[in-house]
Amino acid sequence: MADGNWVEIGRATTNRIPDSNIDIFLDLDGPPICPNMTDAEFRKMVLKNRDRAIAHVETRLSDLRRWTAKDQARVALWFGSSDGGARERLINGLTAIARVLHELAPKNFVRYSDEMVKHLGCAPNMKNPTGVVADVCGPDTSTHTIYIHIDFCSMREFSWDKDSMVSTLIHEVSHFKDTFGTQDHIYFMSKSLQLAKTNPELTLDNADSIAGYVIYEA
Repeated sequence: MADGNWVEIGRATTNRIPDSNIDIFLDLDGPPICPNMTDAEFRKMVLKNRDRAIAHVETRLSDLRRWTAKDQARVALWFGSSDGGARERLINGLTAIARVLHELAPKNFVRYSDEMVKHLGCAPNMKNPTGVVADVCGPDTSTHTIYIHIDFCSMREFSWDKDSMVSTLIHEVSHFKDTFGTQDHIYFMSKSLQLAKTNPELTLDNADSIAGYVIYEA
């Protein structure tokens, strides 16, 4: 419902307690999501990159279904193993990521604020506050809200081997509990390659390992 300058954009259940719904509001009189563009420009830009993310995810899903020696080698490179369990989890998780990406609309992207994240039952991101470009609350499988930090606004839109808007969307969506429910064991796609050698058991639970598998080409 609307209340003055606020309109409701979503409702989420964040635990198993009946009727544990919270309201999410967007301030229509607030500043734009990105200071270097209008909200209309932001919407056009972010949906274009959402579509690019979907295309890359679909490419990896095709690889997993084809399952040639080359496809298996890429899985082993990023996750330390190309066994049936890894393949099955990747197919299930990437299919879910593609579904969520397809469903993302302009209303799913809002300016970051500690208060909004707290309302969804998550603590503000204090693990790596410098350089954070986006956040989600993993249990928020009802609204799939993505909180945009100011540094997102000046990111490159796409890169094969560096963080970009496209890799960020895949990274963030992988955190949702109805996709992979990933954590941030290590940041950056290039560094996640080493994780497959040192701690392969963590890779399918690491957001940048998922993003790197989908996109990274050195």
